[in-house]
This record gives sequence, structure tokens and C-alpha cells, in this order.
Amino acid sequence: MMWFPYIYLIFTLIIIWFMPKRLTKVEIYVTWFVVALINLSSDIILSFVFHMYELGPKGVQLSVHLIELTLGSIHGILYLNFMPHDVKKFIPYFFAWFVYSILLESILIYFGFITYSGWSLWYSGIYYVIALIYTRWHLNFIRSGK
Repeated sequence: MMWFPYIYLIFTLIIIWFMPKRLTKVEIYVTWFVVALINLSSDIILSFVFHMYELGPKGVQLSVHLIELTLGSIHGILYLNFMPHDVKKFIPYFFAWFVYSILLESILIYFGFITYSGWSLWYSGIYYVIALIYTRWHLNFIRSGK
């Protein structure tokens, strides 16, 4: 059932295309590449170097790299586009995205796109907390111009 991530990718691309844009084109562009670079770097280190998990079928697959370079970035853009700036509203938003990320990874495990071999969903939870906080900081950094 390796089809799920690709159908999901198409679905999220459609959302990105039609969503009301609260981010500028530059914010979207920079966020896309920063998140893609972090995602790809993390996967290379954790999957290829330390063999903590496998994405897709064994070995290097171009179709898997398509998912690596797009899906995380799409989520980063969606997260930032609708992110409230008020801290009281941000906290439940943050937790909703955290739960969503864990559920999505669980679904990708269920469909066989991710296979753990030393990794744990707990590690992913820590990674998502850091990623969500970093992405918020990233947008503030871009907007500050510093």
C-alpha cells in the first residue's frame, strides 16, 4: 500500500494551491527549501547513516525522495500559513499539529511507507516538538529581516 503517501501528497498540494495565502511568496519559497533541507538531512542521517528507519522500499528510491522533499515542506507551509500569532491561540494550535503529525506518521507506518529499525514514535514526537517550535521561530526570523 505504498500509494497512500502519493495520494496524500496530491491532496495536500491541492490544499496549498487553493488555500487563502497569509504568507508572502518569499516566505513560502524560503520555508519550502529550509524545511525540505532539514527533512532530507534528517532522513539521510537517521535512515542512511544510522539505519534507524527505512522510507519506502529498501534502498534509494526517487519516488521516496519526492515525498521527502515535498511533504514536510507542504506541512510547514500549511502550519505557518494558518498559525495564530497570539500565544494563547498558538498553544492549542501547536498541540493540534503535534497530534496530527504523530497520527500521520502512524498512518505511514501502517501503510508500510515507514519501517522502524531502532527508531520510535517517541523520538518522532520529540522531533516534531522541535520542528514546530523552530518553524515558528523561522517565520519570525524571516519577517524581522535580521
